[in-house]
Amino acid sequence: MNQSGHSSDVEFFPNLDRANKVQFLQSLSVFSVPARCTEAFGLYAIEAMAAGVPVVQPHTGAFPEIIETTGGGITYEGDSKALAGALEGLLSNPERALSLGQAGSRAALEKFSAEAMARTVLDFCQEAVSDPATVA
Repeated sequence: MNQSGHSSDVEFFPNLDRANKVQFLQSLSVFSVPARCTEAFGLYAIEAMAAGVPVVQPHTGAFPEIIETTGGGITYEGDSKALAGALEGLLSNPERALSLGQAGSRAALEKFSAEAMARTVLDFCQEAVSDPATVA
C-alpha cells in the first residue's frame, strides 16, 4: 500500500464496539468486502445492511441468497473491473443506493434480528414436537 502512494487514504478500525461499528457503517456510501473465498454466511454484510448501507458483494457463497432475500445490494461476477463497475453504478445513482440501503435495513431487521432467529427456532421446535416426521 505504501508503494502505491495510497496509505494516507486508508484507515483501520480494529475491534470497534457496537455503537462505534454502527456509526462507522452509517458513515459509508456503500459497503463491499470482495471476499476471494466462499463465505458461508457473511454477517458483516447483514450488519452493513441493518445500518442502511447498500452492499456490493461477489456472486459467490451466501451472498447471492442474502442479497436476494434482503434486496439490500447487488452482486458482481468476475474480477476487480466487475467490482469497480458495480461500485460505480451505485455511487453514480444515489437514489438507487438509498433504495437498496432502505430495503436491506428493513429486511435485515425483519429476517436476521435475534428476535427473528429466535422465532424461527421456536417454530421449528414446535413443529418437531407436534409432527416429528416433518423435521426428518
